[in-house]
Amino acid sequence: MNIEKIKYYIDLVECRNFTETAKKNFVSQTTISQQIASLEKEFDMKLIDRKQIPIEPTQAGWLFYGEAVVLWKQ
Repeated sequence: MNIEKIKYYIDLVECRNFTETAKKNFVSQTTISQQIASLEKEFDMKLIDRKQIPIEPTQAGWLFYGEAVVLWKQ
């Protein structure tokens, strides 16, 4: 797992928007989307409900977010 993916995920949960997250990290929206999809594939679970606007983490996504924040702060 790449620590940068963790940062993107944390920012996405906090921004609730792929485009804003991309701007915050100076990357494309496609990059954010691909990195989140990669995390979901890596852990074999859906972390983000993309059908809602603004986007919303799934239940597993909220648990992952809590752990991601701890990891990022370390």
